[in-house]
Amino acid sequence: MQVLIRGLHRDVTADMLREKLKIYARVISIEIMREGDADHPWAWVDLDVDAFTAWRLLRQLDKQYFAGSIMRWYIPAHQN
Repeated sequence: MQVLIRGLHRDVTADMLREKLKIYARVISIEIMREGDADHPWAWVDLDVDAFTAWRLLRQLDKQYFAGSIMRWYIPAHQN
């Protein structure tokens, strides 16, 4: 299931995010987007989880401080 994570710190890499998330779920892929606001990039993260687990992770990790910034988690409606 894909999640969108916004508000990342400009220095965050896919490897850093993968390391953070691997204790919660298997990460299939991460694509960090730096266009627009390079100081706060966002990432598409594809997790090997069902919808219930994705929503649980959203509640657990949304607004969590990570690598110098506050993450904001979103689950696109087209997946529900």
